[in-house]
Amino acid sequence: MGFIGIVVGLLILSVMMIVHELGHYLTGRRLGFAIEEFSIFMGPVLFSKEKNGIKYSIKLFPIGASVRFAGEFDDDDQDKHPDHFFNRPRWARALVIGTGPALNLLSGVLAFFIMFVSFGYTLPVLDTVPADSQAAAAGLEAGQRIVRVNGKPVRTTLDYSGQVMFLPGDEPLAVQVRTTGGETNDLILQPAWRDAYRLGITIRRDEQQRIVIDAVEPDSNGGQPVLKAQDILLAANNVPVDDMAAFSAAVEASAGGPLDIRILRDGQEQTVTMRATLYHDLVDRGIYFTVGQSVGPAIGQAFQWSWSIVKVTVRSIGMMFSGSIRPQDALSGPVGVVSMISDVVTQSQPLSEKIYQLLWMFALISVSLGFMNLLPIPPLDGNHLVLIVLETIRGRRLSARVQNLIGIVGIALIVMLALAGLLFDILRLAGR
Repeated sequence: MGFIGIVVGLLILSVMMIVHELGHYLTGRRLGFAIEEFSIFMGPVLFSKEKNGIKYSIKLFPIGASVRFAGEFDDDDQDKHPDHFFNRPRWARALVIGTGPALNLLSGVLAFFIMFVSFGYTLPVLDTVPADSQAAAAGLEAGQRIVRVNGKPVRTTLDYSGQVMFLPGDEPLAVQVRTTGGETNDLILQPAWRDAYRLGITIRRDEQQRIVIDAVEPDSNGGQPVLKAQDILLAANNVPVDDMAAFSAAVEASAGGPLDIRILRDGQEQTVTMRATLYHDLVDRGIYFTVGQSVGPAIGQAFQWSWSIVKVTVRSIGMMFSGSIRPQDALSGPVGVVSMISDVVTQSQPLSEKIYQLLWMFALISVSLGFMNLLPIPPLDGNHLVLIVLETIRGRRLSARVQNLIGIVGIALIVMLALAGLLFDILRLAGR
């Protein structure tokens, strides 16, 4: 992680937290709550100013934000100040609490909308179906709309991804499609394998749109790799990489024989001779979607994608507790989030791609943050909403002793999850 990347990551996280606290603050001001302090960042105070009885602060460490309401942590039932937190009507307190997560959710929707209008969005409508794919073998055709996957409704391409991301590639996939004529068909994508010769590398495009090797598999060149990460591919047996289909065909046609790969390494053009490795590959499912960019549908897609993230989050939590996925694959803390953002900022790729990925991550994390804060776990906002409901049913607040006990249990759970997330983040950074 580079320094600039870390700073950008912390600032993006802080923006999400500031948006959250602004929801509490603005609603509280509007509804007549007494507010003692609104602060940006954490730690020692660098600057503060008081206006209309509210202290506004900027603190040292560039992460987080907070708002403190008068009487919010006061257990004195004799407190009669009408503008103190627990002396305000229950509906008003519920609004103040709920608008924090609500603004996170809406900021995620807004980020999706900006991303979709600027870069386009995928629709669950099939684009060209490759002839040698599972989809073609099952009878899928371009223009058909996927409406269900394994019995689950699909309204966005994220719904589709959320269903298949944890599904082993060698398992059948049940797909329900709606044809352009309005008919509904149920089809099964059956897994199949084929032998293919490959170089044993993963690639990406850099800012100049050159094909750069990201990683080299140990099996490359029969277990004796000659290509290296950061090499720039130019040609295979004089077939330029600009035509990727022809380049791949040249590699396949070599059938494991000598193959001349022209590369650019450390600024010097050179040719290395190697042999393509025979891999036993799973045939591609062949599900590729069309792209739209109209402003009108982008609004609906922004809301639908946000709802899809909530569904994927709920499913991931359920799979984690059921043992279907490992906690280290599902949990990530602030360190992991900052690391991912830092990687986007520091990677050598076009600026437009960086902006796209940052918007996507901002939307994803904002929606997840808003939803997770609504869970009924102390000290999250969802727990405070549950306490207001209990207070309404009982006609009075829970005793300070009971609330403290609930808070201790909840904080212990949050701390354990945070420590687990931190541990998994560190292990990921260490490459384990």
